[in-house]
Amino acid sequence: MVFGLAGAVVAESVLHVTTPPLFPLPSDPGTLANTLAMKIIFYGFAALGALAPDIDNARSTIGERAGVVSKGIQHVAGHRTFFHSLLGMAIVGAVIWAIQYVMGLFLYNQLGLHAAAERLASGIGPGFDFHAGAGIAFTAFMIGYFLHLLADSLTLGGVPWLWPNHERFGFPPERRWRFKSGSREEPIVVITIAVLVIVGIFFGKLIV
Repeated sequence: MVFGLAGAVVAESVLHVTTPPLFPLPSDPGTLANTLAMKIIFYGFAALGALAPDIDNARSTIGERAGVVSKGIQHVAGHRTFFHSLLGMAIVGAVIWAIQYVMGLFLYNQLGLHAAAERLASGIGPGFDFHAGAGIAFTAFMIGYFLHLLADSLTLGGVPWLWPNHERFGFPPERRWRFKSGSREEPIVVITIAVLVIVGIFFGKLIV
């Protein structure tokens, strides 16, 4: 999750998924409220996306909360298979997008909650756009998901990016330059990346 959040900062600095940047803080209260809401959505869903691929590991953070669902997935598919691939990421993304789309149609058109949403938005900040927020949430989730696969590629086990081809790929290609999951090197790598991102933000090279 730390790797996902650090990577999300880099992605935000390059892609500008949410605007304006958080720092310097906007002076207008409404703009500040909207900006904070969008940033919370972006980084919250990036963190969730960074955890999501490990739904196939019952002992993972998300696996423990998913309980029997995660155990079933791990029993059938195993760890680091479908959910740790580009195909898995694409299908999970398509399913989430479809659920979001259908729920949006149902809530706004069938239940007539558009006015209620507008009232809630006015409490967050004048002009808050729920549709934009939903798009940012989806984008952030997919960024986090991809970053999880990238992080796992740094380990000795690698990732089956091209599943159902079971060959695992890692970065760098030379295995001796990678670390083992759960080893002492893992937190060192994660902390180093997080510190580099914090330094980049401090010196204005990265934006939040």
